[in-house]
Amino acid sequence: MTSHEPTPEALRRTIAELVDEEPGAIDENANLFALGLGSIAVMRLIGGWRRGGLMVNFAELAENPTLAAWTGLLTARTPETPAGAETETEAEDGEKDGGRYGDGGEGAEFPLAVMQHAYWIGRTDGQRLGGVAAHLYTEFDTAPGQGVDPAVLRTALERLVERHAMLRARFTDDGRQRIEARSGWRGLTVHDLRGLDGPALERRLEDIRQTLSHQLLGIDRGEVFSTALSLLPGDRTRLHLDVDMVAADAVSYRILLADLARLHTEPDTELPAIDYSYRQYRAARPEAARTAADHWRERLPHLPGAPELPLAPEPDRTAAARVTRRHFVLGPEARGRLTEAARRRGLTPAMTVATAFAEVIGAWSATPRFLLNVPLFDREPLHPHIDRIIGDFTGSVLLDVDLTEPLPFADRAHAIQTRMHADMAHADHSGVEVLRDLTRRAGEQVLAPVVFTSALNLGELFHPTVRAAFGDPVWIVSQGPQVLLDAQITELGGGLLVNWDIREDELAPGTAEAMFGAFERLVHRLAEDGPAWDLPVDDLPPAAQPAARARANDTGRPRRDRPLHQDFFTLARRNPHAPALLWGDDGTMTYGDLADRALRVAAALAARGVRPGDPVGVTLPKGPGQAVAVLGVLAAGGSYTPIGVDQPPARAARITETAGLSVTVTAGHPGPDAAEDSGRALPLPAALQVPPLPAPVSGGTGEPGDGTDDDPERPAYLLFTSGSTGEPKGVDVPHRAVVNTLDDLAERYSLGPGDRTLALSALDFDMSVFDLFAPLSTGGAVVFPDQDDRRDAARWAELARRHRVTVLNCVPALLDMLLTGANDPGDSLRLVLLGGDRVAPELPGRLAAKVPGCRFVALGGTTETAIHSTVREVGTVPPHWHCVPYGTPLRNVVCRVVDHLGRDCPDWVPGELWIGGDGVALGYRGDPGRTADRFVEHLGRRWYRTGDQARWTPVDGIEFLGRRDHQVKIRGFRVELGEVEAALTADPRVRSAVALAAGSPAALTAAVVPAGAHSASDTTPEALREALRDRLPPHMVPDRITVLDAVPLTANGKTDRAALAALTARQSPGPARTAPGTPLERAVAHIWQQTLGVKDVAADEELFALGGDSVRATGIIARLREALDAPQASVRMLFAAPTVAGLARALAAAHPDPGRLERVAQLFLDIEALSDDEVATRLDAARAPGQEDGR
Repeated sequence: MTSHEPTPEALRRTIAELVDEEPGAIDENANLFALGLGSIAVMRLIGGWRRGGLMVNFAELAENPTLAAWTGLLTARTPETPAGAETETEAEDGEKDGGRYGDGGEGAEFPLAVMQHAYWIGRTDGQRLGGVAAHLYTEFDTAPGQGVDPAVLRTALERLVERHAMLRARFTDDGRQRIEARSGWRGLTVHDLRGLDGPALERRLEDIRQTLSHQLLGIDRGEVFSTALSLLPGDRTRLHLDVDMVAADAVSYRILLADLARLHTEPDTELPAIDYSYRQYRAARPEAARTAADHWRERLPHLPGAPELPLAPEPDRTAAARVTRRHFVLGPEARGRLTEAARRRGLTPAMTVATAFAEVIGAWSATPRFLLNVPLFDREPLHPHIDRIIGDFTGSVLLDVDLTEPLPFADRAHAIQTRMHADMAHADHSGVEVLRDLTRRAGEQVLAPVVFTSALNLGELFHPTVRAAFGDPVWIVSQGPQVLLDAQITELGGGLLVNWDIREDELAPGTAEAMFGAFERLVHRLAEDGPAWDLPVDDLPPAAQPAARARANDTGRPRRDRPLHQDFFTLARRNPHAPALLWGDDGTMTYGDLADRALRVAAALAARGVRPGDPVGVTLPKGPGQAVAVLGVLAAGGSYTPIGVDQPPARAARITETAGLSVTVTAGHPGPDAAEDSGRALPLPAALQVPPLPAPVSGGTGEPGDGTDDDPERPAYLLFTSGSTGEPKGVDVPHRAVVNTLDDLAERYSLGPGDRTLALSALDFDMSVFDLFAPLSTGGAVVFPDQDDRRDAARWAELARRHRVTVLNCVPALLDMLLTGANDPGDSLRLVLLGGDRVAPELPGRLAAKVPGCRFVALGGTTETAIHSTVREVGTVPPHWHCVPYGTPLRNVVCRVVDHLGRDCPDWVPGELWIGGDGVALGYRGDPGRTADRFVEHLGRRWYRTGDQARWTPVDGIEFLGRRDHQVKIRGFRVELGEVEAALTADPRVRSAVALAAGSPAALTAAVVPAGAHSASDTTPEALREALRDRLPPHMVPDRITVLDAVPLTANGKTDRAALAALTARQSPGPARTAPGTPLERAVAHIWQQTLGVKDVAADEELFALGGDSVRATGIIARLREALDAPQASVRMLFAAPTVAGLARALAAAHPDPGRLERVAQLFLDIEALSDDEVATRLDAARAPGQEDGR
């Protein structure tokens, strides 16, 4: 494109050439993107027009991409000299170069480009996904008889280094670069492997590959590329080429290879001269537009985070950063079909593949909205020779992908393409700079480690001359710092080469393979130009995963429908003298006595008009009376509704009203229950005076007096749980559901007459249903603590020993209390069943130490799914468990884990747990809206949406991750409180921990209970926070930790988070601030304050929390070196010790004379304290003639 205004005819010809069409075939109102005009081509057009003074931007062109619109836009613009642009003469003379970066001579330093700086910083250790180079490694194999001559190749490489200045670049340790006269290249390494064959040859080649493909070149020594040549049998060779992308981007890589091939095959040919340099380009490049920066800063509060892909458990991650390449090739015909299908829908091939990538990432991400990092190849045509030089010309855009709403694929692609075009208009403020802005905002480093790179319209990756010279590429892998996954598409052999370079060890096992397989399948489906374009994307997990879940959900067993209480009355007739209830030191009640009393209550209720299905309240203290009342209600055909004796009167009244209770069984003495004063009370002592009903028999009529109810769908009990609105919600659970649960556990764990349970759970908590009916349906007995003993673990242990308790079913907190200190439950305990809350991974070991041989079982479930739905027996606890998994479904129960659209999540991906099958309740009493929302139909089955976050895992089945309301946002990061709690309890000093989010904006706090012999004095908050920094990212380390003797519990034995929040707020002071002490600490703090623009930096505050980022870190190090004469200071040191105190210690440790460093620091502080006038006066005095030293 010429520098003057392009005519409509010239514009038409240019566009036609770019989209491979005849000029006359392009309608002036046709969508040019739909014709195949890619974003890279548009950016090149913009660059040419800008160079000619026509200032247009991407957003303007993307708004109406037609010939007519573009012609009008260009015609309306008056050519002007763009700010920062230079003429060829200026470039050749180096005038601007000298003006901005010094004299421009060889060896003069100049700044790193934005992306170069990101690569340079990312090489340092101590950062998430850091410590690696951005480099591209390729191997080329020749055919037999066509091996490369090492001498000829060496000469060509030497000429290549001479030709390209950036191959002689050296990168300084304070973040700058300069061109040296000589390169740090180590020369061509030759491996003579001609004497090897078969497995020995393959092993040696693999060793070379592993060494070179993951190396960290010494760019501080000027080593920006490496070359090796392996001589193979049969006159074959393999060329190993590794290029660090800090010196050469993807386009530069193509230039290097093409030049090398020509220098190798045509050694006597002179390549076209290069009269321009990367250094000149960097000097002439316009600075980032302020409007672009403003655009992104306005969006910062609304930008999502990176995709939350399932990561490997910490113990399974490898220390070495290893990248695996996965790839597939879309052949020329398939590429043509894909391109044509995209064009017809107004899409570019690049955005089509990007959308497929986004859909796959979204399916494996915990959140449907996330950022993709999209590199841009952005060479401004500032000089005729710009396409001959190498360097880093890349920019990037952070693409905001929102998959919240279900859309057909084509519509999704249009939305993503529109977003991409809009953001590219503001790409002068690059994605790297946006990440720095986000880092300063968040107070810790923010990454965008999932990358999508399109090299379409850049031409073939390997020019035919390259293949002719060195053979076919047989291995390619790229690596990047702070990159988890880099997907790339490029042209190869007329088709598309699609690569994923991925740190597989960072991801959960099998995740990389599953994701890539889904991506490949989706791209091929799109290339078939079938219905995939017009439907929402679904069925992405590999076939093996739904098959494994189908096996786990294959739980169907014959169901024996009967009332919940039937087995008890049958056993009472058969063995009336067997003990049924035990309490206190010697309290006992036989099956016969219990049945008689229950039938008297049933008769009294029938006399009050209770009919089958009617709810009946039960308000009684812990003890045998509860069992009498519950069995009496069931025998009368009613459903029992427990109301705790300690319930506030107002809440008890709401439960009574919502349930529609006409009668409530009470203790018969004044108490807090609403029934006492309402005329609805049936005192238990009075009921026991009524003649009993006949004992229920199977197959009865279901009428009062028959004493039975054979309808399995009739409610057995109505339990009220806490609602999110504060109003209690009543769950109607049918006989069918609860009998299914109890039958499974009774059979699975051989419950029988010899078993005795300890009934710790409150009657209005659903775990009490097992406590009562599991033993009473199998001939066992129930042991009751007194109401006053319900929080006395020592008394529980005494009861367990006295009555030889064999089965304990409770929430984890109650087992924790029972195992604490000197409590001894005795040796009769054979089975512990835990449910109702997260089960800490340390509990199985503590139980085994206290009661060897006792089986430990974790159960998952909800009140709405009849107590328990899943089971996992635990032996050895793996080190990566945050909590004991839920495991697999019980009989006749099925489970799903679904995303926000109701699609099944892949393995390891968190979603909402749905439970279906025979255990599902009827719904919420008197609340059809809530029932319709939580109880849903899917594929002919009724499901309960639990609201719990869970995930399927290949080995452990379902893993519970926590309540959805236990996921909080801290400084923009999503935090799972359970993960913080697991990290705290992994500390041997901590027995239990609870994490909370409190205040506005939310701050992360935690409460801990010391373990064993540890006390509050040796379990200090500061020590715990320091330990957490090794286990958790900064935003997950609590701002405040409170040490308690015990965690407050609700009446059901669960953690009382509301009480705990109030308690920690009263007891915990804010985090203590430690002022810098030594001169060195004060000097470091002073430099931080100057660089970061903050005041009062504490010795233990972290760099990122103060608004630091990688650029400011570089500035801090440069200032430290200058001010303190400390050449040992490095960015690596700062990232490893990101506090004032930590950096001061590291500087002193690395200095040969720490004492001198302290003295220099004090001198620096003294000088900094002087005013400008005082400094000038002292300098004048020092220069005054005749001034005598010391006088």
